[in-house]
Amino acid sequence: MDRPNGANHGCKPVAPSFVRRDERGLFVEIVNEGPWETIIHGTMEKDAEMGNHYHRECRAYFYLMSGRARIVVRHLIDNSMDEVELVAGQGVYLLPFETHVIQYLENSDFILMKSYRYRNDNPDIYPCKVEP
Repeated sequence: MDRPNGANHGCKPVAPSFVRRDERGLFVEIVNEGPWETIIHGTMEKDAEMGNHYHRECRAYFYLMSGRARIVVRHLIDNSMDEVELVAGQGVYLLPFETHVIQYLENSDFILMKSYRYRNDNPDIYPCKVEP
């Protein structure tokens, strides 16, 4: 699976596909594509880390609702690295064979959408520290 718009390499921030703010309130279409089997909402404290693993099948979209986070990715196919800092209202795609860690720079609220639901018999989570 590729990232939208044909980008299949390089971790880059992604803005919502549509935002409408009017007298009624705010409507944000976070993403308008994908084969998502599970959607997770969570909060993390400043200095917490999540990840240090990769998936062989799962594609994920991480969206930061509030706070600030740094995502570091090592592409296992060619060993290249990407690092991106997200602020509220930005997201990033994480593809198979990208070992990744999310470092929370502030208390944060997030949504994580995954194309592969967790299964006890095949969790598709392979520990792998993100190190240069």
